[in-house]
Amino acid sequence: MPLFKKADKPPALYRGGALSYQVANQQHIGRRERQEDSFGLVNPFDVTAIRKDGLLAVVADGMGGMEDGAEISEAAVEMCRDIFRLINRKGDIAFQLRSAMYRIDDALFDRYLGRGGTTIVIAMIYDERLYWYSIGDSAIYLRRGGILFKLNIEQNVRTRLYLDELFEEAETDRQRAEADPDGVRLTQFLASGQLKEVDGCFVPLTLKDGDVILMCSDGVNGIISDARLLELLDNPARNAAKLIEREILAENNPRQDNFTSVIIRCCI
Repeated sequence: MPLFKKADKPPALYRGGALSYQVANQQHIGRRERQEDSFGLVNPFDVTAIRKDGLLAVVADGMGGMEDGAEISEAAVEMCRDIFRLINRKGDIAFQLRSAMYRIDDALFDRYLGRGGTTIVIAMIYDERLYWYSIGDSAIYLRRGGILFKLNIEQNVRTRLYLDELFEEAETDRQRAEADPDGVRLTQFLASGQLKEVDGCFVPLTLKDGDVILMCSDGVNGIISDARLLELLDNPARNAAKLIEREILAENNPRQDNFTSVIIRCCI
């Protein structure tokens, strides 16, 4: 289950090495009948544990069109917590996290027999370096130096069409990919039992003072533009989380999906 439901608590301050990590979150049901997003944090208040083992953040978006979406997203987050505890910090952390995604996919398929699925984005900060992986269309961003970088690629039909257009000899037609009615259908998700692609880092990203990490379900990045997210993330983590929620609710979209975000601000 998520550790927190609303961004109504003071953000935690994580200290390890030269950097501290200010973390905040928000989650809302949107216009849906049930909440199928899940998220989790490990070592939220234990400074000693963070210095020793690092910080873990996970966002998972259960697939609403399939059975057991909420339960599967919660199970995926719990499995990520378990993996985090087992990682050998002296080994190749990136490789261990990537391998874990395939094991989690198999375990979820064995448990739910293909009755549902979930996206996932997982981030581990250890020794002031960021390791991340994603499956599906949940997003991870890095705000650095006034620029917002989207670190991952959405694994859906639209992205596949973009790539098809890119590598065809004919002139690229982005509009064709964007107009495809099947564009948002996921091509990869957890619990499929057939996971073939995991997006992520093979080399960790060294974090700097002022960096801001945003992890979110598509109920956030599918509504708020990157340009606007860049502006919102210029605020302290707790304020940014509240502003994201306020911005989405102000749209008053009758089809608004569940939306969840976790924000990690790096500071000295």
